[in-house]
Amino acid sequence: MPDKEILVIGYDEVVLLLGLLGIEGIVLNNPDKFLKTFNNIIKKPSIGMVIVALDLPDDIVDFLIDFKLNNRRPFIFYLPDIFKPNIENETIFLKRISESLSEIIS
Repeated sequence: MPDKEILVIGYDEVVLLLGLLGIEGIVLNNPDKFLKTFNNIIKKPSIGMVIVALDLPDDIVDFLIDFKLNNRRPFIFYLPDIFKPNIENETIFLKRISESLSEIIS
């Protein structure tokens, strides 16, 4: 089984920070280019995990949740803005997945 890569898409601060750990990344300061970049990345079989470190509009977050629910690879991790106050309240991704699962189960 080939090695899988981790890639981060996000603001330059986070991409540089994770770059110090050896994780490659793509700097995006504008969420408008996110979907095009994301769709190009997921086509690469070498990518095993994508870390998204970018504030995204609700429709794109919904797209990512749908992608996560319907695809096993690559694994998508939505990293909240770690520099935002009250970061402990930022669980939008988990809340939406939980809501989706409760709709499926109900």
